[in-house]
Amino acid sequence: MKIVMFIFSFFFLYNTYSQSLDLEEKDSLLFENYLPDLEITVSDAEFVKKWNRTKFYVKSVYDYARIASAMLSSYEDTLSDIQGKFAKKRYLSKCNKTLKNEFGNEIKEMSINRGVYLMKLIYRNTGLTAYDIIRKYRGGGTAFWFQALCMVSGQDLKREYLAEDDDVLIERAVNLIDTGKMAYYKRVPLTDQARKALKKAKRKKKRKNKN
Repeated sequence: MKIVMFIFSFFFLYNTYSQSLDLEEKDSLLFENYLPDLEITVSDAEFVKKWNRTKFYVKSVYDYARIASAMLSSYEDTLSDIQGKFAKKRYLSKCNKTLKNEFGNEIKEMSINRGVYLMKLIYRNTGLTAYDIIRKYRGGGTAFWFQALCMVSGQDLKREYLAEDDDVLIERAVNLIDTGKMAYYKRVPLTDQARKALKKAKRKKKRKNKN
């Protein structure tokens, strides 16, 4: 099974899917045609290639991560106020349906690489790993077996976001977007729940900045 199946298990999509890297690299050329960028000049050609690739993927999933993170954070806030195992289970079932309505069709077409970057940005925003999300929305048993299968293929659903180490280029790309120095592919939320979650996240950010 492809790792993207595990990464997106919280959307409850059971088919495997991916696009070839060659197609994505061709797509990146299209992105560069209309997305202004902050270019860098270095002597290491491999670094430049990696940096450009990182920018492409971050720009392509930034808004997905922003929306998904807002929704997940909103769910976490509500769950903390719900009493009783059955009530929480019923609420999580409702959340699953909302996530599918918001992202389902697009996630089916998302490549493995985009999925990896998306989950990294979601962790950056929420502190939730892919394992945490699967455990929360699919249960501990499912998360355990998914993790076991991933470990066999050299993957780790418990992997955290390392802003000053492995993910330093991702962090740099995100900071460029956050400071308005690099544009990104914008994605409009489709559901009322997503729009409400984004407004809630915006209010929380304003309060945090004031404090």
